[in-house]
Amino acid sequence: MKQQLLFIISLSISLSTFADYSMHKDSKAVIDELVNEYGFEESYVVDVLKNAKKRNEMLFSVANPAEKTKTWDDYKAIFIKKKRIRDGKKFINDNLQTLERAQEEFGVPKEVITAILGVETDYGRVMGKYRVIDSLATLGFDDPRRSKFFRSELIQFFILTRENNLDILETKGSYAGAMGYGQFISSSYRAYAIDYDGDEYVDLFNSVDDAIGSIANYLKRHGWKRDGSIVTKSYPNNVRKFYKPHESLTRFLPLSFKENGEDIHFIADDNFYAIARYNISDVYAMAVYYLSEEFKKWKKYFY
Repeated sequence: MKQQLLFIISLSISLSTFADYSMHKDSKAVIDELVNEYGFEESYVVDVLKNAKKRNEMLFSVANPAEKTKTWDDYKAIFIKKKRIRDGKKFINDNLQTLERAQEEFGVPKEVITAILGVETDYGRVMGKYRVIDSLATLGFDDPRRSKFFRSELIQFFILTRENNLDILETKGSYAGAMGYGQFISSSYRAYAIDYDGDEYVDLFNSVDDAIGSIANYLKRHGWKRDGSIVTKSYPNNVRKFYKPHESLTRFLPLSFKENGEDIHFIADDNFYAIARYNISDVYAMAVYYLSEEFKKWKKYFY
């Protein structure tokens, strides 16, 4: 009986991989919006949704991200290690002119831009292996918590691929549909990605310059303050005694982590918040901060 039950479950999972999303109960609204508001051919949208495959592992991954399932020590250990630090230093050296141009134009330090690239994709080495159409269709139609958000991203992805002449069935990204060096979701790609290499085309998959400029632009648009701090180390229950907000500060966020068995405390301000908008997680923003501080210890940048 148990073997039969396992077989039925396995079969149902296998069959669900071939779900026809063009027939899903929520697909009509997506199709109608793309056709009526954005001028897509209905047959094209239906054909794309028919070709989208349900990926159950994406549902699991979105429900269990590392930012929520790992301790700070375990999460930090993924990114703050010698090889990633060493590779980040090399990335800075190899792209110093572009990084310093972005730093001057947007006010975001080169170390922070590089740290985001290091955390997101290991400096472009790991941009995602999933078809974005599969990710967004699966999450947009089958995720029980955030399907509305992912359906909106699915619509944005249709528009993005048309605007940027991308193959909608072949574009690859993360399990959540993020793309390119900096892992921009479709709406962020359209809103914040910029042409920073001067070729009149925004390409976060192949242009390191575009990735650098786009990350800096994203942070600035989300409140990054030039020459501001990210966090200030503090003490429990008496933070204002040790931290003096500056005039431009609009956020004052107490943070606590357990690191190597000890409680550590920080005050985060606007720049921490800007990083946390990139990936809404305190541990993510702290990992970016820690990695950026490692780069600052190495001053041998040269052209």
